[in-house]
Amino acid sequence: MHALETMHTSLRAGGVLLDVRPAPEHPWVEAQRGDSTRRLGQVDDSYRIGTLATSDAALQVLIATGRFVREREQTFTYVYHFDGVDTWLAYMAEHWSTAHVSAKLIRRAREALPSGLSGELRILRAIKAARLKRV
Repeated sequence: MHALETMHTSLRAGGVLLDVRPAPEHPWVEAQRGDSTRRLGQVDDSYRIGTLATSDAALQVLIATGRFVREREQTFTYVYHFDGVDTWLAYMAEHWSTAHVSAKLIRRAREALPSGLSGELRILRAIKAARLKRV
C-alpha cells in the first residue's frame, strides 16, 4: 500500500500510472511439435497469485477512495519459449523459484518432447495491463 500511495503522491493530477503484471492465474505449459500443439498442464504459482491478490486489494482501496480512476484494462498472453524440457526446468529453478512444477507435468513434458526431437515447450502467462489516472 505504501508504494501505491507514494506513486499517487509522485504523480500530478491527471497523471497516468501503467500497471502491468501477471494475472492471478496458474500459467499453462504446452508442447509444440510441427503443427501440433498439446497442453500439458499448469504450473502451480500459488505464492505469486497470493501476492497479486494482496496488491490488487491495495489498489482497489486507492480506487475506492477516489485517488485513481481505472481508465482501461486489458489482458494478454505472454509466451515463454524453451527448446527442451531441461532448459525449461533450469529457467524455472532460476527465475520462478516460488512456483511448483509437479512430477506429473515434468513427465508429460518429457513424453511430449523427448530429447533429440525438434519442437519447443512454452509457458503461457496471462498478463494484465491497466491504465490508471490520478485524480
